[in-house]
Amino acid sequence: MPEETFRWIIAIAVGLATLCIVGMSVAMLSMIKAVAHLKGKVDHLVDRTEPMIDSVRFVINENAPKINEIITSAKETAANARDISVVAKDQAHRFAEVGRDIADRTKVQVARVDAAVDDTVEHVQELGANLKTAVMKPAAEFSGVVAGIRAGVSAYAHGMRPNVSRATQDEEMFI
Repeated sequence: MPEETFRWIIAIAVGLATLCIVGMSVAMLSMIKAVAHLKGKVDHLVDRTEPMIDSVRFVINENAPKINEIITSAKETAANARDISVVAKDQAHRFAEVGRDIADRTKVQVARVDAAVDDTVEHVQELGANLKTAVMKPAAEFSGVVAGIRAGVSAYAHGMRPNVSRATQDEEMFI
């Protein structure tokens, strides 16, 4: 390769490198301008948010003991509620057990009362039957005796003795 061609190639390469450096410089300047513009907006935003951040810090610092107290109270309340739930569940089981016991005892007592009532009714019926027999049998016998005495007294009082035809007629009516 001749020397002059080599020089031209080097000159072109140096020119291209210079153009690249100039292009990069222009790009860098535009980036610096954009970053400066963005920095201005961010600074403005920081200026607006700093008071809010300070207020939030103040509120947190001011209310941290109260928040801790609320959290502690909530934990205690949850523990108490859990304990109350356990006690209530235990009492409900005991109440159900007592209810079952009362129901069982009531069934036994109702059965006893029912048996006693049945026994009493049976005895009353038996007593009624015995009383009826005891009263009615002598009353019937007494009634028969009284009827016989009345017939005898009536027959002798009127002086009429039944004759054979009347006795036959009475027997025919009976048959």
